Amino acid sequence: MRKFLVPALILASLALLGCSAAQQRGVAGDAYVSTSRPALAVHVKDMPLVTSGRGTGRLLRPNMAGSVPVTVRTAVFGTNASSPMAIVTHAELPNDLWIWTSVYPRPRSSKLVTEVIGGQPFAAFTYLVPCKNDPYAGLVGDPTQIEREGYRDGDDPAPAYWIARYFALRTNFNHDKIILEYREPAPRGLVSMDSVPFGMADTVREFEDRARKAFTLGLPGPELGPIQSGFPKGVRWQFMSDPYLGDVLYQEPLDRF
Repeated sequence: MRKFLVPALILASLALLGCSAAQQRGVAGDAYVSTSRPALAVHVKDMPLVTSGRGTGRLLRPNMAGSVPVTVRTAVFGTNASSPMAIVTHAELPNDLWIWTSVYPRPRSSKLVTEVIGGQPFAAFTYLVPCKNDPYAGLVGDPTQIEREGYRDGDDPAPAYWIARYFALRTNFNHDKIILEYREPAPRGLVSMDSVPFGMADTVREFEDRARKAFTLGLPGPELGPIQSGFPKGVRWQFMSDPYLGDVLYQEPLDRF
């Protein structure tokens, strides 16, 4: 019996290694690609790639010692600070005990709605990006800093550089999250999304329409070429945390007792 057991274990191990090797994630051609869980290719309209690769984010848990490491693959597209930029972020939790919870909008953002992109329902909201804790600050330069009423120098949040449309989709049984974000330089005088100044509502609606059309989702194919690996230069990983990635929940193991 034992002589049959060892080859069986070896075959099982090879099968697992084959499954692991088959899954690839990263940039291929001009798209962010995940070959499985989920299988998708995200294209960004009319913007060149600035940087891409894999790093580690940290989710802070006040009631736990330490933090939760998150594998983050990201791709940033854009040209300069006076033009739009777009970001694709794929965040993977470390094990099955953690899941991404419902998407919650940031403080002073617009209300949460559902936007369909490529047939997928994304939770979406619009917010003003606080420059102090933005993981992607400076990657294409920074727009002229607008004045924020009611804030003094040193207050938090800091004045915003960008207006951003944030789309989030939980996948792989809520263990992964796909974040798509479209940004433009923030209009002068816009200080909060929960109280848009009179006469600026059409400007915001047009921005949100452009954001929805900036991304195209499809299935990965061989025409995209090999998937590139590496480290995304310029990302401020100290801010790749809860405010940007979102909330998580720890699930107690069923066989704990």
